[in-house]
Amino acid sequence: MNKYLLILFLSLMSSKLIAQSSCERNLNEARSDYSNGNLYAIPGKLTDCLEEGFSKTEKIEALRLLTLTYININQQEKARTTFIKLLNVKTDYQVQENIDPSELYSLYRKIDTDIKYFIGVTSGVNLNSVIVHQYRNTNPFESMESIHDPNYLTKISNPQVGIQFLYPITKNLIAGAEVQFQNQRFDYEETNYHITEDYDSENSTDVVIPEDSRSFIQYESSNNGLNLNLNLRYMKDYYTWKPFIEVGVIGRYNLSYNVFNYDNNYQLTVEEEIINEFDISSRRTDFNVGISTNVGTMLKIGENYGEVKFGVSNYFINHLTAEARRTAHTVSMANAMALLDDDYTNLVYQLSVSFNIPFFNFK
Repeated sequence: MNKYLLILFLSLMSSKLIAQSSCERNLNEARSDYSNGNLYAIPGKLTDCLEEGFSKTEKIEALRLLTLTYININQQEKARTTFIKLLNVKTDYQVQENIDPSELYSLYRKIDTDIKYFIGVTSGVNLNSVIVHQYRNTNPFESMESIHDPNYLTKISNPQVGIQFLYPITKNLIAGAEVQFQNQRFDYEETNYHITEDYDSENSTDVVIPEDSRSFIQYESSNNGLNLNLNLRYMKDYYTWKPFIEVGVIGRYNLSYNVFNYDNNYQLTVEEEIINEFDISSRRTDFNVGISTNVGTMLKIGENYGEVKFGVSNYFINHLTAEARRTAHTVSMANAMALLDDDYTNLVYQLSVSFNIPFFNFK
């Protein structure tokens, strides 16, 4: 059985190689015919091989040669149809004035070669900067004799992936829409100092607060959400690269909020407590909105375009629900773990890399 399959495979490969060899010979003869003015012989030598037998490079040359042939034998509609086939094979094919034949350049100028839209995939990272509007002290012993020292630490976050659609309104104005899954993170550290009688607020640098008068909370916050980004882009088109600046609006649906590696050492209540993970989604708003601005460039990669952009998004809605503003979140035995959130919004810095496929309607 294997022997027969091998014979069949070798037969098919031999047939394909023979066909390629025959088509390569036909293309050489067509070149010679065009140089000698034997134009009517060219279509018959190339038509069958255009279906199967040419490599992509040979197919492009054959379609170009066939287009020039139809132009010179005054079959303009066939010339136009053939050249559109060439553009569909190589969408970024260009005819240059004063280099290519003038009749081919004239035909090229009559065909709509503008990009109609792009579809792309995006990926990147972000840096989440927390803007606190009101601090709340988690320390249950907060009083005039305590100092509350919270600290939000920015953190590079991923995944950040999406799909985008770009629609050219004019040559320089592009409307864009992106659906994006984005993770946002930050680290939180909170230190509380229980003040002794020796503490002098005017000379606080001279007093060392002992360890047993300190307590801390620290954790990692992670928020997953779906973003709908609507942008308007002003772009300069230099063909191989397209620098741009864009502004937009963001709508975000928050899928989940989780706290990781919660560590609390309130020695006045319980022994140090560490919780690996807990969900606080119920204490967070479901939706958020914001504005964004980005700068970047598209870069030609073959027949497609890569894209790199950097920007910042400013979210407006407080992350906390009304209940979360009033009460602390408590879990575990005897409610030892406590978390009283601050009111905050986000300023998110983003770096994105995209791969965009252009779509045309040659006519």
